[in-house]
Formats: sequence, C-alpha cells, structure tokens
Amino acid sequence: MWEKRSKGMLAFVMLTAGLVYVQMTLFVVQFIFHVHMPANLFNVCIEFLRFIGFPVRINVMLFLLLTSLLLSLAVWLREGIASFRWRKLLHRCLDPDLSQAIGEEHGLGPEALTVIDHPDQVAMTVGLLRPRIVLSTGLICELSESELAAVMAHEKYHLSERHPLKIFLLTLVGTTFWYIPIYRWLIGKYKMLIELMADRQAVRATGSVADLGSALLVMLKRGTSATLVPSSASFADNAINLRLKLLVDPHFKPPLRPPLIPCIVSLIAFGFVVFGIG
Repeated sequence: MWEKRSKGMLAFVMLTAGLVYVQMTLFVVQFIFHVHMPANLFNVCIEFLRFIGFPVRINVMLFLLLTSLLLSLAVWLREGIASFRWRKLLHRCLDPDLSQAIGEEHGLGPEALTVIDHPDQVAMTVGLLRPRIVLSTGLICELSESELAAVMAHEKYHLSERHPLKIFLLTLVGTTFWYIPIYRWLIGKYKMLIELMADRQAVRATGSVADLGSALLVMLKRGTSATLVPSSASFADNAINLRLKLLVDPHFKPPLRPPLIPCIVSLIAFGFVVFGIG
C-alpha cells in the first residue's frame, strides 16, 4: 500500500507541476519576446476569459510566474553548491580501506559506497545521477555490527530506488510553486513513506526490529551534522518518532489524509496560474 501511495504522490506532483512549468515558460517567452504561441494554454484561457468579461490580472500572474522561475534557479544553484562541497569533502575524507571492507561485506562496489573519516554521524544516500551511500567513521564507531547492517539495508533501499533524484525534483517543485501548499504536504508525506519502506526493507533483511530501532535511537541521541548537503535520503532526518512507533506497533497507520484548507488554497492557486483567473 505504501508503495502505491508514494508512487501516486510522486506522479501527481510531477505531472501537475510539469503542466504548469511548460505553460508558464511559454507565457513568459511570449511576454518577453512578443512571439505568439498558439499552443500556449495561457493565451487560450486569457482570450476566452476576456471575451466573456472575466477580469484577468496579468501583473499578479507575471509576479507568480517570474518568482517561480527565480526560485527554481535558486534551488538548482543551491544543489550545485552543496554537491561541489560534498565532492570535496568525500575526496578529502575518504577512507578507502574501510570503504572497501564494508562494501565487500554488503555487496557494494566503490562506486556505490563511500566511508569518510569524519566525527559527525553520517548515513545517507546522495547523488542525483550516480547515487551512492555515504557513511562516516563517527557513526560506524557508535553502532554494533547488527545495527550497521540495519542501516546499510535501509540505505541500500534508497540507493536502488534512486530516492535522492526524486527528492530533489520534489523539492524543486515545492520551492518553486510556494503558492500551492498541497505540494509541501505531499512532499512531506512522500519523504515519510520512503523512510517507512526503507525501514521495512531493513527489518526484512536483518530479521530484527531491535537493531534498526537502536540505530535510530543512537542517531537521535547524538544528532546529525548541520552541514549543507545536496539532495539526499538520510537515515535519521525524517519522521524518527513515527518510525519508532511503527517499529513498536506494526499495525499503526500513519496519517495520510490530505488537509482541507491547503487543498482548497492549492486548487485556487493552480486554477489562477493555469487559467489566469484573478
């Protein structure tokens, strides 16, 4: 059920956001270069609304469209800076011997696992096009072998599903379309669901709830690094209390009902942007 819910959320966000992206880009290009684009949905809707007497507030629409484009560029810039810093950190702090040893133990090659010599507790999957698991010696020293196995099984699920790329795309949409609040709710629930599914995979792989739970408690107790990181699926950055509750009570159902007010606001905002109604 969680798999279907998460895939449905991802598909809904990307399809609706893709529609708005295409239409607003065509509209801005037309506005700047005065090129008529008959395929642009904005043109059709605006002309029709003007014909039947509805007010169309172009200035407000342009504000939303231009801020969307600027915020989109800002997200890409942040991702680029964070990725550059992380590549330098991985190169500087790489522990090749430990990376090879843990990789061989868990069936991962050097392109899929990197262990860094760093005191912070790090366990995450990073990389948009070539994802890899990153662990730190600060975390490895705190975990038992069985706890480390649970963490690895959790992150291997993120690796196989390419979650860093999906999280980046969703973050891009949520930041760009700040005036459609249901996106933020959907993104938060998507992140929660993929963590729950990764936890379930870890329990299946290790055959123990206790090891995963104790590893989560270690991360919760010591905290994680506040360093700027690229889009990633981190072991202990999302819904820890809920995940612990599900480990104790597997029959507990996480809340997934959409909130009414954000849905209404999002519907109005989506209609305004796509159809130009003011």
